[in-house]
Amino acid sequence: MKIYLVGGAVRDQIMGLSIKDKDYVVVGSTTEEMVKLGFKPVGKDFPVFLHPKTHYEYALARTERKVSKGYKGFKVYASKEVTLEEDLERRDLTINAIAKDKRGQFIDPFNGVGDIKKRILRHVSPAFVEDPIRVLRIARFSARFHQFKIHPKTQSILKKIIKNKELEVVASERVWHEISVGLLENKSHIMFDVLHECGALKVLIPEINYVKNKTHIKRSLEYANKFKYSEDLKAASFFMYLYSSNGSAKDIEKIYSRLSVPSSVKKLTEKLAHNLTELRQFKKLKPRQILDLIYKMDLFRNPDVLIDVINLLNAYNQGQISKQKSAVSTLRALQKYLKHLNKLNLGLISQNRTNVDIKTSIYEERLSVLKKLI
Repeated sequence: MKIYLVGGAVRDQIMGLSIKDKDYVVVGSTTEEMVKLGFKPVGKDFPVFLHPKTHYEYALARTERKVSKGYKGFKVYASKEVTLEEDLERRDLTINAIAKDKRGQFIDPFNGVGDIKKRILRHVSPAFVEDPIRVLRIARFSARFHQFKIHPKTQSILKKIIKNKELEVVASERVWHEISVGLLENKSHIMFDVLHECGALKVLIPEINYVKNKTHIKRSLEYANKFKYSEDLKAASFFMYLYSSNGSAKDIEKIYSRLSVPSSVKKLTEKLAHNLTELRQFKKLKPRQILDLIYKMDLFRNPDVLIDVINLLNAYNQGQISKQKSAVSTLRALQKYLKHLNKLNLGLISQNRTNVDIKTSIYEERLSVLKKLI
């Protein structure tokens, strides 16, 4: 049995980056032997084990053979006879196909170290075309390693995968997982550039006019990255441009469903998109319009969402050619108004009134408070 450190941990070590997770490949062993040594089996599709103490993943060396369409259409073969080089050959990019033995020596049969030095993202073998997920992976790797360029031959294979309609059969949850990981990168807009250039974005989100909005999206996402926005906020910063692409509500709903976009992202994006005009013109609003906006945004029941909506507005404003001013003053004003409005004794207002009267009375009392404040 021989054990090698592989994948991202080796790549990041060579690049001088911090290592988050470690994955190992085991050559010359079997499932029975690993279990006897105390490793816990966790793999469903192929033999993967957790180390009894470190809980790092150890996978038996394996090969894969394409047997049907889609990213799940592979038959995995793992045995003591599979070599390290055969295992590395099934990986996606040369920079991810480097191993390191216990003596600290690198095993690099596909010149991944050379591609790291040249800053090239290159496929390991022609089998790259068989897995449509790799389109998404190379897009997010491009966002992470934004100094790297995709090799022309690899770019051609990406386009071939799209032409073969392989990406269309990938589960929406898996698509969203890859996109959401890419959104966390500091240059997340590059992920969408890559998806656009190979034709994948036209498959995933045909409703968005990416050529028209490319610069706007870049500026919005760069702003979101600068202020370390959450994953939901970054996703919403992108999806705001579905609304500016004149997509119908029905079309936009299809996109959310097609990509398995979390409801938290959908609700946040809609909260701004449906109230964008009022929030941008907030200083011109009259007291009744401000109160109606508070009701429409449901801020009495969910006041915490206001900060996220204003942050999203600032990112969206940043993306526009004619920049709007920061909406911080709008945030502070609404927070101030909510603070005073929430001091009202709603129970006292509700006494001796019907349900209809209660709602009207509460509304009028709140309006009266707003008029005094403004």
